[in-house]
Amino acid sequence: MAQRAAPPADITRHAENLARAITIGLRSWGFYPPEHPAVGLAVDRLVAAAAEATTGGRLQLAVTPQALLVDGLAIEASDLSVRECAALLHDRDILQITLVSAPEEPVMRSLLAMLTLDRETRRAQGGPAAIWAADPQTAILIEQIDYQKIFGRDFDEGAARRDATWKAIVRSIIMGRKTFTAEEQQRLLEISRDVGAIGELAKDSKEPFCTRDGSPLITTQAATILAVYRHIAKTVTALEPERAQEVMQSLTLAASGLDPATAFELLRQEETGDDSLQIVSALKQTFDDQQVAMLLARAMATPGHPTSRLAQVLDTLAPDDARKRRVLTLAKRLIGERDFGNKRPIDDIRQSLDELLLKYDESVYVSAEYRQSMAQAGSRAADLAARGLPAEMGQWLESLGHESVRRLSGQLLMDLLRNEHAADRAAETARDMAAFVEELLMTGAFAEGVPVVEELSAAAARKPPIAPDACRQAITSVGQSTSFAEAASLIAEQSPAEYGAFEKLARAIGPSAAAGLLSAYQREDGGIGTERATALLVKLGSPVIPALAAVIESATWHVQCEIARVLGQIGTSAAVPPLQGLLRRTDVRVMHAAVASMARIDDPAAIRALHTVLKATTGEARAAVIAALVGLKDARVVTMLARILQDSDPFGEDFPLLLETLSALSSIRDDGAVAQIAALARKRRWLSWGRTTQLREGALRTLARIGTPKARQALDDLSKNGDFFLRRMAAAAKGTF
Repeated sequence: MAQRAAPPADITRHAENLARAITIGLRSWGFYPPEHPAVGLAVDRLVAAAAEATTGGRLQLAVTPQALLVDGLAIEASDLSVRECAALLHDRDILQITLVSAPEEPVMRSLLAMLTLDRETRRAQGGPAAIWAADPQTAILIEQIDYQKIFGRDFDEGAARRDATWKAIVRSIIMGRKTFTAEEQQRLLEISRDVGAIGELAKDSKEPFCTRDGSPLITTQAATILAVYRHIAKTVTALEPERAQEVMQSLTLAASGLDPATAFELLRQEETGDDSLQIVSALKQTFDDQQVAMLLARAMATPGHPTSRLAQVLDTLAPDDARKRRVLTLAKRLIGERDFGNKRPIDDIRQSLDELLLKYDESVYVSAEYRQSMAQAGSRAADLAARGLPAEMGQWLESLGHESVRRLSGQLLMDLLRNEHAADRAAETARDMAAFVEELLMTGAFAEGVPVVEELSAAAARKPPIAPDACRQAITSVGQSTSFAEAASLIAEQSPAEYGAFEKLARAIGPSAAAGLLSAYQREDGGIGTERATALLVKLGSPVIPALAAVIESATWHVQCEIARVLGQIGTSAAVPPLQGLLRRTDVRVMHAAVASMARIDDPAAIRALHTVLKATTGEARAAVIAALVGLKDARVVTMLARILQDSDPFGEDFPLLLETLSALSSIRDDGAVAQIAALARKRRWLSWGRTTQLREGALRTLARIGTPKARQALDDLSKNGDFFLRRMAAAAKGTF
């Protein structure tokens, strides 16, 4: 591999960002259809992360079940997204993924589509590497886990294949049902012949019983595994009774492969005399010395001390002292011969084994109440495994879906902030709420972010104040976040309902959303995205003007034009200074938009600004300004132009401006400036008779073209009350009516 130019710290940071983007991309692709804006947002983020990761050369991510490795070292990330990415890629048979160069968006979409294929479909096509090799792209390389080579079997997992029947069995076990269809019973018979399939069925059945952070509910999982074993044993006893002893041996082998905590909890399960099959008792009788020693060695290799539960299981499996000593001796030898990934010194483990033999009392470590509660938990779990679950279980499980969990998380954060009285903790909660809203933006759940932002606003205004600055900063951070800008860039693709929710969120965020909304101005020819962003900025009103003014200098010409339109529609005096800055642009298109917006503002400062720019510009720029004013066809423009006639020096440097202003007024044909035109016609300077004549001709021609009764009356007055030359010129102009 070529030497990378980026330093190790940057490589690790790039790898972390890429892992987070992959995790978010897989979530979004699994939740929404490919054309959904949330998917587009996730894909854009993944493309950006990949481009950043390959700036210093190719990047290789090695995959293990719990971690991602770069250059042989695990990525140590503070959050769980990197670990989750490792698990997701490992579950999809990925051994290593290499980014050779920055991939394009279609490549990333193809990658996500391949990774979200059903396991059976993916393996039936040869695995992820084989599928990916058929794609002509060269930006990403994939190596896969060769299960066929490792396990010596086909990609078809036989009894453990996750088809509809398998899923139905798992669902029935989780829901506590006791009856199975004929097809499901035949499948259970097939599973009973494969120890690996028994373990996979137990694994799939117990996985839902975890806390939100992924920690296993050991007692409940053990009760669920016992239910799996019981269903298999009952099915075999009913349909193939001659295989009962064989199946019990298989169940024992499957139990010995469990993690020690779950295995010991399984062996501690209590069975009533009413149970037709005493699975736990049979397991205890079937375990041989080697299996018990292996479980014990694996358990002792982890940090901790012997407990009464471990001692009780050992006492049950090896009730006589002779067998107990044999098992402990085997466990000591296994500890010395094998690496169980332990972090405890071997001497410490051996001492613990001796203590376990001589004295297994955990009273010095836990209270009597705790021991009693754990014992009761075991009996309750056994009862749960023996009887059917409530009819409401389906609704309860549905309440644990992603949307329900998101809403609950938001409500909990809002309640925490509402009830908090310590400023430091309130500030920390406000930051958590801002991060939560950013996550909602990435998944397209705009409506769920509105009440969270509104609660932050309410907390900032609450009396007495707790942490108002932190709450306001949290809102600002959301508006200025990359997540909000990326969501705004997809505003054209949002459905009416999604846009309505996004509008409410943007208005709740307030002025800090202005910079992010500018991301929607992606097309020079406008479009629905431009229209929606402009409408949102206008609704935010005057408070967004400083934010818009801050980005004018760095914006492209079409963004400057849209900013000018927003300022004109807001129409307050605060919009005049940034529009003045736009009027000084050399780009005629920007100037045209700024003039049109300035003319809409009913404020003396706007009139003065236009007058100033008209006087300061020449040639094409001045023509563009006047053309913009004429194109508005607004009565306020006539008043503005009349003010220019009144305040300009006709015989000085303003002379060309006056001629162009008269030409503009003749095009508008509104009599609002008749008085000023007539007054200009009466002005004269004998030493500048040429200019006097040109001004009079322009003024009289303008009155004639306006042609209203008021304009005719002004011409009539000039033909009667002007000086000799003016009367003759006015009389001639009257003849053009």
